[in-house]
Amino acid sequence: MANLMQISARNDYKGGHYVELLQSGENFFAACEKAIDEARQYIHFQTYIVDDDEIGRRISNALIRAAERGVRVYFLLDAYGGSTFSKDLINDVEKAGILFRMFSPGLITKGFKLSLRLHHKVLLVDGDTAIVGGMNIANRYHGTKDLKKWLDFALLIKGPECAHVLLILKRLWNRAFILKKERSRETVHNPLSYDDNVKVKVLQNNWYRNKIEILKSYRSALKHAQNRMIIFASYFLPGRNERRLLRNASRRGVNIIIVLSADSDEPVFKRATNFLYDFILRNNITIYEYLPSNLHAKVATVDGKWSTIGSYNMNHLSDYGSVEMNTDILDTKFAQKFEDLLLGIIENDCRQVTFKEYIKRKTWVFQLTDWFSYQMIRIMMRLMFLLTEKKSKPHTN
Repeated sequence: MANLMQISARNDYKGGHYVELLQSGENFFAACEKAIDEARQYIHFQTYIVDDDEIGRRISNALIRAAERGVRVYFLLDAYGGSTFSKDLINDVEKAGILFRMFSPGLITKGFKLSLRLHHKVLLVDGDTAIVGGMNIANRYHGTKDLKKWLDFALLIKGPECAHVLLILKRLWNRAFILKKERSRETVHNPLSYDDNVKVKVLQNNWYRNKIEILKSYRSALKHAQNRMIIFASYFLPGRNERRLLRNASRRGVNIIIVLSADSDEPVFKRATNFLYDFILRNNITIYEYLPSNLHAKVATVDGKWSTIGSYNMNHLSDYGSVEMNTDILDTKFAQKFEDLLLGIIENDCRQVTFKEYIKRKTWVFQLTDWFSYQMIRIMMRLMFLLTEKKSKPHTN
């Protein structure tokens, strides 16, 4: 199993974990609320969006309850994605004693570089329980009587790797000029180990810290997959290197399934993805489109042995413009169960896009719109890369 991935010494998998797969809907939000309600010492909560709706207030109220019983709560919300978090809610959480800050309120940072966005979605409780995934805090990820939930996943982790999660979150929270009394100084001295002994590692993408671990992990998965790979992708626009790796994997006989959203909340991005359908299908890669609602998931499995779950999208925005976090799981039992779940979703809730059907769609208006969208997104990605480029770039091979 270990030969499946090339594992660097610095980011080796750790054993001794209990993990639980969480899916969008009540399953996820109940787990978050339970973890917050059981907190005894401290909570780190960092996310991209918290809406002022029933779910946003439910999780905010849970954090407020924790603060009122003496738990130290750090709440970091992206300034751009968090624009829907109302002033009333900010007043409520700060009044309760929660340490609240917006991440990168200015679009331009020093040196006239574009600010990164805080795109990961992480809850850490007492250094022993972490929930890492792709779901924001909003009704659309839970579902209502009139709104079907968006499809997404997260992983609840208990065990030694939570100490690594704490280190990442502390570095993001403890920015320059923060008051000493607001700094996070928590440590995990004796991490708990669990008999389930699941091997995991938490990876991050943070271009300004020379961290592109998730991109490297996806590349490694594509290079070393032997039989099959399933990718659920919400905003799918892989770069040239990733497209080459997809093509090479398919040519050596790997059965690759990519599941995309039939309808997206980002129509222009969806049209740009449509432009790649020709490349994908001509390389004998299978495409499915998820029908019931928006697909917001960002997960993959390989050969029934390896899985990844988190906030990372396969595009250059996640590579160079956002702070992301994924959990890689090297465990056959978990991977096979997760793979079966994904295959069930494909069978029950998706339609296959065959090459024949794609050709029928391919009117000149369709092609022109997709081409224009693709070129526009590429230009935007290129500009974003140039605005975040550093003199010293991380090595990606």
